[in-house]
Amino acid sequence: MAGQAAKQPTENKEVQKLRKKAEEGDADAQNKMGDLYWDGMHGVERSHEEAMTWFAKSAEQGNTDAEYSMGFAYLSGQGVERDMEQGAIWLTKAADKGHAKSMRQMAQLLFSGMGVEQDTAEAVKYWTKAAEAGDILAMGILGKLYGVGVPGIAQDLGKAFGYLTKAAEGRDPDSMHLLGEAYEKGLGVEADEKQAMVWYARAEAMGYVSADSYHNKGIMFYKEKKMEQAAKCFLSAARARHPVACSNIARFYYWGRGVEQDYHMALHWANEAVKLGESDAAQVVGMCHEYGHGTPADHQLAQQWYLYCIQGTTEQNMVAACMDALGRCAYKGSHHDYVHNKVPEDYSQAAYWWGRAAELGVKDAQNRLAKLHARGRGVKKDMVKAKLLWSKAATLGSEEAAEALKEHFGGYTIKERLEVYLPTLVVMLLLLAICFYFGVQYHEMSQESWFVKSSSDHAAEDTPPAS
Repeated sequence: MAGQAAKQPTENKEVQKLRKKAEEGDADAQNKMGDLYWDGMHGVERSHEEAMTWFAKSAEQGNTDAEYSMGFAYLSGQGVERDMEQGAIWLTKAADKGHAKSMRQMAQLLFSGMGVEQDTAEAVKYWTKAAEAGDILAMGILGKLYGVGVPGIAQDLGKAFGYLTKAAEGRDPDSMHLLGEAYEKGLGVEADEKQAMVWYARAEAMGYVSADSYHNKGIMFYKEKKMEQAAKCFLSAARARHPVACSNIARFYYWGRGVEQDYHMALHWANEAVKLGESDAAQVVGMCHEYGHGTPADHQLAQQWYLYCIQGTTEQNMVAACMDALGRCAYKGSHHDYVHNKVPEDYSQAAYWWGRAAELGVKDAQNRLAKLHARGRGVKKDMVKAKLLWSKAATLGSEEAAEALKEHFGGYTIKERLEVYLPTLVVMLLLLAICFYFGVQYHEMSQESWFVKSSSDHAAEDTPPAS
């Protein structure tokens, strides 16, 4: 068996007894062996893959804790290839048996639509059941959601205060801090500054750090180019539902900055940021839909998200980037979509959006619009405008635009022309020299060949003798 092959000589007698029971088919022992391998404890070498072997054996017999562990492993991609749908299947099995952690995890999947169809009402049911089963974190989550109100969950300060009180009494630092805010601002309870200070102090004593603090530290690390530390801070703030942090960690996941590139996580956090009112994150959602990153490609959905970002953001650079993206979507049509719905390219629309982005100084948009003018696509062919746009883009550092100017309008220096043509000229001269050499050699050899000599002899025999 797999467990026997991995047996370590340093295992104590208790572990050896546990292993024997597990190998005899005891589901509880199999789950505990999985835990030992997962954490690497009591002389058992850590191995998530071996842990999964034992969890699977136990889960197949209906062990609830093992079903939860299977679900968690599939969601995190530890010990197995990441599979959100499989994770949801295993968590559902455990949740339906009343497993508190599984109910909380399932609620989060349903709320975000990861691995399952998004269903806020069902998510609230699972969180409520988990809270009733004594899960402190589920209580805290419900307290936060009812406190702010989100789509599908109406704000209810009374419920929020009740859940936060239970979670705070269960020693959840975040809930302690939020309960302090409730007392300070009179949210769902009569304002009481003394009680507020009590709960703030308890939260700090438990190591509470506010989402703003995490986010500010992330910004500091980012400026120092310490991307891994910045990512950790942004992720911590995002988990505390900090809107800008959600947007920042979405971009980190999308580009692979400080974390392993993960388009699914990028899309998840970008959606979370949008739900919390951070419209800039709609650009990331748009890119995911445009390029098919973490979701099927759909340029029409991408356009809607880019427009949403433009309407909601105050950042000029963000507006310009989204206009450039709208131009790309119009230029491509639906040819790159997961389901080709025969939406044709719209070059005039592309020219419109690239024109607006070009006015805002986007060099890529200037370069692309110049190409449209040079080819007469969506606009009247106009090489003067093309040259002007390429010149602007080249000034902003576009190498492609600089090359286009040289290709269409000259501008190569003597040195650049020599660098391009001299090697070709040298090769051609060498080839001519080689051909000439072999031509001479062939001529000389042909004069001495048996064919020439034979021809001379025959000519001599046919010559009549002199009289």
